[in-house]
Amino acid sequence: MFLHNAWYVAAARDEIGEKLLARTVLNEPIVLGRDRHGTLFALEDRCCHRGAPLSCGWFGERGLVCGYHGLEFDHNGICIHVPGNNGRTIDEARVRAYPVAQRGDFVWIWMGDPARANVAEIITYPPDDLKTWSLRFGSLYAKASYVLLLENLMDLSHLSYVHRNNIGSSAEDSAHAKTEVQRTPTGVRFLRLMMNAKPAPSTVQRYGFTDKVDRWSDFEFVAPSLVIQYSGAVNAGDYEKGVRTGGHAVRILHAITPETDTTCHYFFAMAQSHSASRPAERESAPARIEVAAFEEDVAMIEQQQSRLQGYDQRKLVNIPSDVVRVHMARFLQEKLRDEHSSQYN
Repeated sequence: MFLHNAWYVAAARDEIGEKLLARTVLNEPIVLGRDRHGTLFALEDRCCHRGAPLSCGWFGERGLVCGYHGLEFDHNGICIHVPGNNGRTIDEARVRAYPVAQRGDFVWIWMGDPARANVAEIITYPPDDLKTWSLRFGSLYAKASYVLLLENLMDLSHLSYVHRNNIGSSAEDSAHAKTEVQRTPTGVRFLRLMMNAKPAPSTVQRYGFTDKVDRWSDFEFVAPSLVIQYSGAVNAGDYEKGVRTGGHAVRILHAITPETDTTCHYFFAMAQSHSASRPAERESAPARIEVAAFEEDVAMIEQQQSRLQGYDQRKLVNIPSDVVRVHMARFLQEKLRDEHSSQYN
């Protein structure tokens, strides 16, 4: 069961150009594109005539032409031309149109009640004021439930094992991490601190840490499928002094869009600080990047999905690091129950 009254990332901005893009979101087939006037649209990818995918069509003089029998649709999903019907349209001939908007590096889609779609609610992230930070974005496809990827971001103890060769901390430092959790109106937020810890291998290479560091991870889950991250490391003892610059810092938006019950698209936008030894490399426009750590996450979670398929998950046990994951799961279930109950009241 999915939460429909929410904005999801449907595609990266560079995926939508002259060609139509077919994508499944929440088990629903969608076709995305821009018409001849540059207007962004998202329509049900199923012609109302015989059910053929509209993504197999093309742009005509007036709109999107179905590649099977030639019906033509405008960006609102209304059929504006029926071949052989003497210029007359058919009132019932239409497909569902979804609210859609481009913000930053991504194209967002609203899958629920169109009357409730408010583009002002779309998260703009990373912050625009990070003028000297390099900006990147990317995406991965995962053969796993979107919930498993969210759970992965809510339990950072996995960094010491899945990412031990790049961004991970030592298992000992991770075991002594302190975590503060709080509910928010839109989800759950947590702060994880590791004081006087060994630096991650990747930050030693990039930022030149030679001794112990203070590491922080500030994560906020925004239901149903977003996680806002602010992480970093400074020399040991500096965090309690309020120091957040001069070391490592990264801000990331993780946007995980369900495709089906067991597949999803993992989008991310990243802003990363620079050390004195590596000056700013900010691009004129954000560029795509493939991040090894995210690929490691997906590889592990796809295997997890295969083991959980058909398994009674009530048999699984919780450990101390599950505290944030449990809060996240409860909040998401509450939102799903609220939306489901409102449909029948």
